[in-house]
Amino acid sequence: MPLQSIDLSRNSLKSIPPQIFSYTTLTSLDVSRNRLQGFPPEIKLLVNLEKLIAISNHLRLRQLPINELASLHNLKLLDLRYNRKLKQAALDSLNELIIPNNSQLEIQCTISSHEESAAKKLSACDRDATLLQSQLEPLSTPQLAKRLERTFGVLLDKETEQAYDRDYVMATLLECYKKHGPREIRKEKGIPVSKHRLDALMQELNAVNWPHTTRERPKIKAEHYMIIQKPGSGVEDSVRTKKETAKLIKYKKLFDLAVETLAEVDPVFAERFTALAVTHNFVGSPHIDTLNVGPFYGLSLGEFSSGGRIAVECSPLLVAEIDTKGSFGKIDGRFPHWVQQQRLTYLTRAAEATHFGILLATSALNVLIRYILLSFSSLSRSEKLLERSRECCDDDVLACYRIGKQDLDK
Repeated sequence: MPLQSIDLSRNSLKSIPPQIFSYTTLTSLDVSRNRLQGFPPEIKLLVNLEKLIAISNHLRLRQLPINELASLHNLKLLDLRYNRKLKQAALDSLNELIIPNNSQLEIQCTISSHEESAAKKLSACDRDATLLQSQLEPLSTPQLAKRLERTFGVLLDKETEQAYDRDYVMATLLECYKKHGPREIRKEKGIPVSKHRLDALMQELNAVNWPHTTRERPKIKAEHYMIIQKPGSGVEDSVRTKKETAKLIKYKKLFDLAVETLAEVDPVFAERFTALAVTHNFVGSPHIDTLNVGPFYGLSLGEFSSGGRIAVECSPLLVAEIDTKGSFGKIDGRFPHWVQQQRLTYLTRAAEATHFGILLATSALNVLIRYILLSFSSLSRSEKLLERSRECCDDDVLACYRIGKQDLDK
């Protein structure tokens, strides 16, 4: 009797073995719970296939051979559930491209309740940073699940849909935090900056002619957000580099003042950072700086009496609040962090430069109360910092931050 069914599930396969496509009598092929990112074009050789089951892989829409799948006219079930990259948009595309050629085919993908309510999903700028859930939102669903397991000892059944449902995972984690009690808050002070440096920065910020264009990070809650790229960090003679150079020339005095100020605290970092971001009225916005390669320095200035601290998650149960008013703090923005509510007008955040350097423009300035947060990005010691980051993530320690005069690398 010819071979009709093959089960290759749970074999850690990164590709379907080529010899499988010689069994043209197959009616059922199960490749579930492997590491597949796509199917090869040879899938079209399985002309008698009725069921193709690929649950819980790493499949991506662009790596699925649409025309070849559409040619399998006997196919009745294409089960793609629990592939995290295949969501509603992917299902819609597959139905549109394949079903017209095979009306009997049923395509299955996992659409979580979280995704179904995506229209209501908040960006970082919309989140209330005082709420624990807002502070946890920057973490991915797998990171939330790992925290459930490592911090609270709660194991999710990965065979069930709930294990991949963000709403369910988040609700379970919040319930664990509720039973545990509030997270510990550690308040720290940055490295003080001399008064003459602060006065010079404030004077320049009052005089600066801000660009009258859209903010460069619209998902961050700030009236204005401008990034100034350091010379030599982009591709030579590219259009983007020319624009960045023109922008640097326009704001060179502010840029130079910021660098000189940082150099008094950390001259090595001042030599190696790649970008300076200046924001106005930055507040809340729990987020992760995914493009950063290491910690950033933050400095705040302005006429505000409370709030304005940078909060960063150090571990699942510990948050550090660094007072950067008139002081430099070194914070690892690759972990959830946010700015506490304050009454201010200026916030300059010199963002730790990303090696991608995606920069746009910002909008006008309203001069009332001033708050500046300067953050600088650095490529210095990047390999060591990235390795430290990986070690921290593995241990669920979610931040390294620098305060006082202790060096992060010590």
